[in-house]
Amino acid sequence: MFTNIDAKTMATYGARFGWMGLANLSLVIFLALKNTPLAFLTAYSYERLNCLHHIAGYTMFVQIVLHASLYTSFFNAQNRLLSIFAEREQIAAIVTGFSLLSVIFSAVFLRRVWYELFYVVHISSWIMAVVSLGFHQPYIAKKSLIIVLFGASMWVIDRTIRASRILYYSFNNEATLYPLPNGGTKIILKKVPARAEAGKHCFIWIPAIRKFETHPFTIHRTGPVEFTVKAHNGFTRDLRKYAVAHPGASVKASIDGPYGTFPDPMEFDKIVLIAGGGGATFTFGLAVNVLERMNEDSHKNVVFIWSVKEHDNLSWFREHLEVLKTHAHSPKVDVSLYVTRSPASPSDTPNQHGSTARSRSSHSSDGVVTPSLSPIGGEAGKSAPQIPPPTHQPALTEKDLEKEFEKAIETRIENKEGPGQHRTTTTTASHGYEHAIKAGRPDVASLVRDAVTTTPPNQRVLVAACGPDGLMRVVRDTTAKLIRGDGPGVELHCEQFGW
Repeated sequence: MFTNIDAKTMATYGARFGWMGLANLSLVIFLALKNTPLAFLTAYSYERLNCLHHIAGYTMFVQIVLHASLYTSFFNAQNRLLSIFAEREQIAAIVTGFSLLSVIFSAVFLRRVWYELFYVVHISSWIMAVVSLGFHQPYIAKKSLIIVLFGASMWVIDRTIRASRILYYSFNNEATLYPLPNGGTKIILKKVPARAEAGKHCFIWIPAIRKFETHPFTIHRTGPVEFTVKAHNGFTRDLRKYAVAHPGASVKASIDGPYGTFPDPMEFDKIVLIAGGGGATFTFGLAVNVLERMNEDSHKNVVFIWSVKEHDNLSWFREHLEVLKTHAHSPKVDVSLYVTRSPASPSDTPNQHGSTARSRSSHSSDGVVTPSLSPIGGEAGKSAPQIPPPTHQPALTEKDLEKEFEKAIETRIENKEGPGQHRTTTTTASHGYEHAIKAGRPDVASLVRDAVTTTPPNQRVLVAACGPDGLMRVVRDTTAKLIRGDGPGVELHCEQFGW
């Protein structure tokens, strides 16, 4: 930005900042691509490169501001400011500047607060900035338009690939929705996308919930493809409401993906998986991924740590806990489950049959019955009894809802598992790990330290985590301190998104 400049005036420096900002434009777009070539050249998917996208974006914005400021000062000194601003090219430049300001504002302030609004503002402002930038220097001979067209072409190609994939997987595809206790929703897709793997994520399109939006969720089972979603605001809240009103309903859906990269767990001797709440979608997917690939002679160890707020959240991944239980001896699997909010009464704790009393599990946060039924993989008519959707019956009182749910959890039906089928059960916590549940928050630092320090120096340890910011910070800091020259090889993978 400051070298090889002959006449060192405000105008020449302003021109240099403009060219550097224009060059960074292509880099910003390249680092924002979902289908980036860097995913094939490196071990990082687009979400790992997102921090570089941010840095390039902030740098470009600073360069554009300096470009505009220096030129404004230069023309003002010549008393040509009003005449310059009246030109069509300069009006386009002003539009570009304010559009980029909207892009930066949405990235800094809106992204964490209201992601859907951020996405609309970010993309629309970016399109406006690129178009107006093309009108700012509309001449091919000056070369700047070539850079703008190159960057725009990359973005259009990426969007075309994503739209084509959604269109392809929309034919004869549907999603079955099941409500889960405490604001959870399970999504089961009919079609399995190519390269689908537990632990990766996909963008799901469900037009019945949002016609023009796709949202990313982590795969935790691939036969069929399953997602478990925690309801927050926006799409996930509306998805939850629809699942509660129509439990077991099938809706048109499609998918874009899969995306994401993570270390191959088979290359490690010990795999430490840590999750908080809904972050278990990643760790369960990774655990099942490695257990299905191990044989009986494997000596790998799996340490699985999961912390949830309510006991009912454990039923979200009942089948995965059963898989961990099956492999509890060969290979060795150490499962630790933590419930941070203790039951309010003795009736809330699991009984000797593995069921949970109805006092807290029979109602969702929306005040509607949400039986914690596992998705049914068998034929119609062979599934466990379900509560009729509320839309087909008059409004029920609180006592009626409790009676209906109590009838549902009194039975337990197990189908023979064929290809693509799942064990069917209507109990709330029949996962066989009731004895491993501990009250309170886990001491994550001590658990990670114990897992790594008990590993021989000639072995390798993978620490993978997904969850809230506080949990991830503890995992990162603790693991970093455990990387020593005289200890085992340690690799850390944090699955954390910006949405």
